[in-house]
Amino acid sequence: MVTKTQTGSQPTFTVRDDYARVPTRDGTHLHARLWRPMADEPLPVVINYDPYRSTDSRTQGRGDIFHYLARHGFILVHLSVRGTDASDGVAVDEYAPAEQADGYDAIEWFAAQPWCNGNVGMIGTSYSGFTCIQVAMHQPPHLKAIVPINATDDRYTDDVHYRGGALHTFDQVTTYGAAMPARNALPTLPEHAGDRWLDLWTEHLNGNPLWLATWLEHQTDGPYWRAASLRPGYDRIRCPVFICGGWQDAYRNATLRVFQHVSVPKKCIVGPWTHSFPDQGNPGPGVDFMGMVVRWFDHWLKGIDTGFTEEPALLVYVQEHTPPRPRRTSTPGFWRAEPGWPVPGAGEKAFYLGAEGGLRDAPSAEGGEERYEYRATVGTQNLGWGGCPWIGAPADQRPDEMYALVYTSPALTERTHVLGNPKAVIHFASTAPVVNLVCKLSDVAPDGSSALVTTGLLNVTHRASHERPEALTPGEVYEVTVELDATGYVFAAGHRIRLAVSSSDWPNTWPSPYPATNRVFYGGGRVSRLVLPVAPPKEADQAPEMPAPRMPTGIYAQEPGSTEWQVTRNVYNDRVTVAIRGGGGGRLSEALAFHTERSSVLTASDADPSAASCDSVTRLEMRMPHETVVSEGSLHFTSSREAFHLVYDLTVTLNGREHFRRVWRRSFPRRLV
Repeated sequence: MVTKTQTGSQPTFTVRDDYARVPTRDGTHLHARLWRPMADEPLPVVINYDPYRSTDSRTQGRGDIFHYLARHGFILVHLSVRGTDASDGVAVDEYAPAEQADGYDAIEWFAAQPWCNGNVGMIGTSYSGFTCIQVAMHQPPHLKAIVPINATDDRYTDDVHYRGGALHTFDQVTTYGAAMPARNALPTLPEHAGDRWLDLWTEHLNGNPLWLATWLEHQTDGPYWRAASLRPGYDRIRCPVFICGGWQDAYRNATLRVFQHVSVPKKCIVGPWTHSFPDQGNPGPGVDFMGMVVRWFDHWLKGIDTGFTEEPALLVYVQEHTPPRPRRTSTPGFWRAEPGWPVPGAGEKAFYLGAEGGLRDAPSAEGGEERYEYRATVGTQNLGWGGCPWIGAPADQRPDEMYALVYTSPALTERTHVLGNPKAVIHFASTAPVVNLVCKLSDVAPDGSSALVTTGLLNVTHRASHERPEALTPGEVYEVTVELDATGYVFAAGHRIRLAVSSSDWPNTWPSPYPATNRVFYGGGRVSRLVLPVAPPKEADQAPEMPAPRMPTGIYAQEPGSTEWQVTRNVYNDRVTVAIRGGGGGRLSEALAFHTERSSVLTASDADPSAASCDSVTRLEMRMPHETVVSEGSLHFTSSREAFHLVYDLTVTLNGREHFRRVWRRSFPRRLV
């Protein structure tokens, strides 16, 4: 029975730390840290499930959130996947079948505990958002609601590995792929494993593989990627879903697809953010998302009806123009509330590529073509492809547009509301058998600055299928459709709409290997066009009221993070180098201080696009009362026309002496990538 109330749960509970060993069906035990409200009555459990270690990094990044939920009467659990932190076993890969089964077993174990009321939810960002969806696919009986944030339904098309069939560089190789072996090589605190501390650490060191190698073995879509993907089987989700994403994040497409296709009670919010929690939204404005989460879990886990489920199902932030500066902290715009997706009354508006770089209202009767040389180093103004809040928003696109074909509309006479996935239909030919097609939609202000709105990329060998790519026949003309990432945006009157077409998005995407001269055809029988998803106008005076963040922060203090991003061109050999440095950390307790340093140097060549390289180092340091552990992973990643090559050196020291070392050396044939 649902109890009606106007207020819902209040932050009145005192919270204590607790720990549990959670058994799974094959005898493996998982480590769980609990933020436990002190109460006499049974309470619901909410699980965050990932490999990011409650010992250190997950508490640093999400401890305030976990504490806030616990203060409202939810037992918050950080559950470590097998092979990480103090969990038994080996982390054979991300989202492995055993990991999904473990999540099911953990939900049922927690539901059976006398201090649980039998209702379990899941919440999480990124990896832990993925596990919300993946575990829900298996329909554990006591999983009553999930809140996935910045998560995906499709591990091949919308994750950090491949984008449009091209190798995603920045996350798969440079950051995430290079960092996870070092992170998985850290020990837990001795207090969490007792006398088994060293044996457990040894099991992880000797057993955990290099995930990056597995991803490079699977360059096309297929059973490997489908095993942990919800799409297209949305009917496998049987519990209510409250899903959240950001327009500057990598997972915005998946957020809206899940909301559209699941047939359960559902909510969705999409803000202007990167890969960050909405209460700490970057760029802002942030919102009281955790207040919404409390109301959501109140309804489904406690039987308290605060009216949240009767409010509009979809909240989207509609962005407006702001000067393109990477370090901006806020985005102008307003919220709009909708009953579903696509929004009622949505349609399409086409702009047609034409002569002299024009975007026209109608296709020209006379055909034409333009050509451009493929330059592997174009893309540095894009800065980060989602998932990178430490980098910031894109810069002015004009430096990249110098080496692209650019099509621009006349100044708009009225505001144009775009809400959904734009697409570019391009009649295209290349001299190369493998080439990428990159399409960028920008807002050109009266001062001439070009602010990126959204992008799309397709490895053209994947034009018909991600499972069975086909090489291009040099010179043959293909009609290619490139879907751009979803956006919510209003182009102002007096501004112009721009489509830029190139074949590189460096360093987000690894360069295709062949030099190429590319041609774009328009007019006549070849109707190249930009198609915008337009929505019925709604303006700021119709916006729903969105409370500002209320969650206290600073309970789990962190050192301010730092990032440096430098781009250098060697004019003598046409090579562009991107150098990135960053770090952060903090003291989590009297017993533990944790610090991260990361650096990457990426180089691409216009003269020889096959000869790109990445050198990335991740250094993690744990300082405990009697032990200091340093785990350092060093990746050297290069390519030739035929293959990718990697050397990964993992070194772990204990109190300044080498404790473990392993080196991987692998090559992977390029499969039309």
